[in-house]
Amino acid sequence: MRFTLVTLLSLAAASSASLLRGYAEHLESEVSSCSYSATCSSGGVSGVCVSISGGCCKGTTTSNLCPGSSDIKCCTNNPCSTPQGSGTCMQTSLCSSKGGQSISGYCTGPSDIKCCVQGGSSGSYGVDISVAASTSTMSCFKSNGYSFVVPRGYRSSGSVDTNVCSNLKNAQSAGIATRDVYLFPCPTCSRSAAGQLSDLVNHLNSNCKSAWSGRVWLDIEGKQYWLGNTSSNKSWYQQLADACKTYGVKCGVYTNKTQWIDIFGSSSYSYGSSYPLWYAHYDNKPNFSDFSSFGGWTKPHAKQYAGDVTACSVGVDKNWASGSF
Repeated sequence: MRFTLVTLLSLAAASSASLLRGYAEHLESEVSSCSYSATCSSGGVSGVCVSISGGCCKGTTTSNLCPGSSDIKCCTNNPCSTPQGSGTCMQTSLCSSKGGQSISGYCTGPSDIKCCVQGGSSGSYGVDISVAASTSTMSCFKSNGYSFVVPRGYRSSGSVDTNVCSNLKNAQSAGIATRDVYLFPCPTCSRSAAGQLSDLVNHLNSNCKSAWSGRVWLDIEGKQYWLGNTSSNKSWYQQLADACKTYGVKCGVYTNKTQWIDIFGSSSYSYGSSYPLWYAHYDNKPNFSDFSSFGGWTKPHAKQYAGDVTACSVGVDKNWASGSF
């Protein structure tokens, strides 16, 4: 399970008159490198007074509206890019009047100037992770517009991921609303399917119950991790799915049509279809237009639409849900 922030071209002023070109890993790098000296307004659009030679404005520049040297100009309609889509920096009231969505963390200026995204996919965005993430990293996720995070709770090698509780607690401290976990099972291990779920749930309840939203996503992928024949695979998976009810745990299924057929032999096999589906298809499109029914699911709950990428210096996957996750 994996995610990516789009790498953007940033310009930094050198001590000499020339400019050095480079790629910033995150848009925040560009925003933080361009301070503003004052606010301004042009044509009814709020802007900021920034250095033009410093490469701090790719939008509309207007002279004689800012204090300081002639290099400081009023910058309005600066382009911005967020997980919800590309947009323009403007005051939130103007964005609202245009029917847009204001996203914080992508524009230079006071808190009222945010990235206004028009026509982006509504719903919620989030990431899943398989590494440790600090509170500052979780805060970075939140500032980038992510409202849910799903850390790995159980490893495919057959043990609880010891980072899971610290990740959940850090996400809670950062104010991320939904904090589920995913279980990457080990069908070839001696521990039973029910035992693996029990180990994870007991660990969560004992160490970070208040930080966990209560759902476990069953990660069904990778034929090489399973038992070698579809009949045995079905039996083991059914024990895992049944264990959710045995232990009173809300569960969901993470997979896609190809993985489902590879592991269980048929797209019509539908055990566990009462659980919500989170499917993977890396088309970089946060919508369900690509979805094709399988496994008894006619409507998905969420989509992993970009994988194996980097956000806030951490490897993640990028996800979208049509409503709340």
